[in-house]
Formats: sequence, C-alpha cells, structure tokens
Amino acid sequence: MRGNGRRPGAPVGEWIKYAALLVLAVAAFGVAALALMGPRDPGGTAPVAAASTPAASAAGSPAAVSPSPTPTSTSTGRPAKIELPASPVLLIMGDSYTAGDGADQPDESWANLVAGSLGYPTNIDGRGGTGFAWGGGARDDQGGEYEVRLRQTAANNPAFVPNLLILQGGQNDAQITDSGEITAATRQTIEAARRFWPGVQVVVLGPSAPQPLGEDLRDVNSAVRAGADAANAPFIDAVEGRWFTAANSPGFDADGAHPNTAGHAYIADKFLESWAALVD
Repeated sequence: MRGNGRRPGAPVGEWIKYAALLVLAVAAFGVAALALMGPRDPGGTAPVAAASTPAASAAGSPAAVSPSPTPTSTSTGRPAKIELPASPVLLIMGDSYTAGDGADQPDESWANLVAGSLGYPTNIDGRGGTGFAWGGGARDDQGGEYEVRLRQTAANNPAFVPNLLILQGGQNDAQITDSGEITAATRQTIEAARRFWPGVQVVVLGPSAPQPLGEDLRDVNSAVRAGADAANAPFIDAVEGRWFTAANSPGFDADGAHPNTAGHAYIADKFLESWAALVD
C-alpha cells in the first residue's frame, strides 16, 4: 500500500505550472483569431487586381484598360499615306528602268518624268542589272545593291539630305531563288535609309515589265512587297495593279524586257496616280 492512497506522479507544483501555460496559450490563440477577423487595413501593401467592367466604364469610373493598337489602313500594317515635308527633297534609286533603258533619251525615263512633274529637288540613281539583293553582273558580284548605293550616297554627298526616297525595282532580284533573301534585303534597305537620313519617308515601287515578262515577276513582286510590309513602307504594286497587260504591252515594249519611250511615260503616269493617293 501507498502511504496516502494518491497515485505516484508529478508533484503538485508541476501540475499548476502546466495548467498556467495552457491558459496562456488559449488566450494568445484567441487574440490572434480576433485580429484575423477584424477589417483589413486599407493602407496595406497587399496587391489588388484592377478590373474593367462595362458598368464601370459607362459610369465614367477609372479602370485599367489595355491600350488600343495603332490604327493602320491595311491588314499588312502599311501606312496608306505619307506626309509631305515642308521642303521635299527626293532621291529615286532603281535599276535600268530608273536609268532610262529603252527610252529614246535618258531624260525620258519614268524617273525623270516623275521628278519633273513633282518639281522637288531630286537626285536620280539608276543602275542596270541591280536590285535590293542582286548586286549586278552575271554572278551578282558588282556591289550595286540598293543598300550599298544608299550608303555611298550618304557618305559621298553629305550635303544632299533627302526626306523622300523612292526605291524602284525587283526585276533583277528574280535571279535569286530564295524569296526570303529578297524580302530581308528589301526590309534592310529601307531600314538602312532611315538610319542614313533620319525621318526620310520611303516608298517602294515594285517590279514591272511589259508582257509576257511581267507575268513572270509575280513571285519576286510578292517577296519585295513582303519586305516593304515588314519595314512599314508604302508599296506601289504594278504587277497586281496590272499596269502592263497583253493588250497594251505591244505599244510599250522596247526589247522584251524594258519599256520604250511611251512605256516610260506610261509608268510615270501610273506612278503619279499612286503617289497622289499616298500624299492626298
């Protein structure tokens, strides 16, 4: 028998201490619970997601709204217009068409006729056998690509600062089988011009030729147009615009590849129609 009948165990002092700790723990838990149930501090730093609803917009309440994309006039993103500078200075660069091949006189080229009609100070750089990606010659080894010549113009004639640039061509680029190369070269040429002359506005006049050659230019025309689209430059499409048809080509054909004097005048008239739509 045990002395007083109490089971052996912890002393009375220990039980009192444990009971006090339990009471303190319950009290602390209650205080924490009350704090969590109370209202959130409006000045707290927790992030809040903003939402825009039709009702809020109609009431004029401020709302988080994604900015609208810049409107464009075509599905390709090309601008439909260019803004004429107060004092236009024009550079026309191209291939043998710009040089006037096929016309009776060089000054009867489409480029000279356009420059005379517009009346802007103009430099004309036409070199046969060249293009956006094709540098000239039978082996593409003449270094006459448009970007190269633009760089030379900027370096060799710093006093001439065009704010308008017409790039004509693509016929000779048809010798390149990789359309992606033509597209990239067209885009890079336009972007290079903008670096050489900040603010210059570029218009691309795609390839053209009397029929039946003109019909063979559809693929290269698409490649040049894609490059102009990528650089967000207006593209004047002579192929899809059917400037040369089977019916009118005999009267405009000089040698099967170039327009004659009447053909150059015709290209100039068609270009000026398109130009008027761009700047009107």
